[in-house]
Amino acid sequence: MGIQNKKEVDLIRHAYVRTVRRNKGVGGALLEYLIENSNKPILVGTWKAATWAVRFYEKHGFVLVSEDQKDVLLRKYWNVPERQIETPVVLADGSFLKMPCPSGSTGPGPRAGR
Repeated sequence: MGIQNKKEVDLIRHAYVRTVRRNKGVGGALLEYLIENSNKPILVGTWKAATWAVRFYEKHGFVLVSEDQKDVLLRKYWNVPERQIETPVVLADGSFLKMPCPSGSTGPGPRAGR
């Protein structure tokens, strides 16, 4: 599991746990380590069909952003071809959800805290 610095956010990247080690807390421990050592809001991108991955991040306090927000975030922080914009989802941690919107209000995505 890794983290990538992207402007004002960090991206969780390449999170994998060997099959024999799954459901033993390894992924959660790695994620918590990255969260504790980041001083910026954190985003995660994964495939919409990877429901197990979405559940994992939700279990650890991340929230799916809206479809509109996802498209904006994918274009801003990831290098995703336009034809693939529909297949991923983006999850955000509580600190990202409290960031100011360009309009000046808070909360670029759904309201949630970690």
